[in-house]
Amino acid sequence: MKKSFLSIETSLNRIFLVLHIKDNLISNSKILENSIEVEINQMFDEILEQAQAHFSDLDYIMVSLGPGSYTGTRVGLAAAKAIAVSINKPIFGYTNFSAIYNQGIIDSLIKSNSNTGIIIKASKYDAYYQQIKNNFFSNHKVLSINDLNSDSLMCEKTLGNYYKIDEIKNYYFCLPKKESIFKIFLKYLKNENNYKNKNLEPLYIKGHYAEK
Repeated sequence: MKKSFLSIETSLNRIFLVLHIKDNLISNSKILENSIEVEINQMFDEILEQAQAHFSDLDYIMVSLGPGSYTGTRVGLAAAKAIAVSINKPIFGYTNFSAIYNQGIIDSLIKSNSNTGIIIKASKYDAYYQQIKNNFFSNHKVLSINDLNSDSLMCEKTLGNYYKIDEIKNYYFCLPKKESIFKIFLKYLKNENNYKNKNLEPLYIKGHYAEK
């Protein structure tokens, strides 16, 4: 694998960077405590130094489009676009739904043909939700926290970034790791022409997301 990439995810209450270069897959993650703008530039320097690489060595830039923190998503997307423009390299986006789903398969929490629900925290009262059945991704939507129970979701298993949801049977905490992002990258390479000239914007769900 000669292609290199830097992935940026800033929407799940953390800064999560993944760098693939010189056949090495490296990640750096930090829970948000200060301004994303301050933290992320330092983390760029750290991960590039660890790989003994420069932005100019990259072939692609990847970025999470959410859902999650809308402010975090916008900051990450702005940084990704700036890097892509500065080195004149392609940029493409992915959703946290896909990244969590991939990680669930990698961690053997679910199977690729199972009926799975993905839950991502939206606010104190709401959650973003998407159901995946036999690799088909349904329309994503916003659910009230009060609606998060096994009877309403009707999934075999549910994954998400809530540490615990007592009302849901077979619920597992799951955050994307570097292996999940690498899997998304490989899928992108196979379908690269489908992504060209797409205008990247934060994932918008039913008017709720942009208000956060």
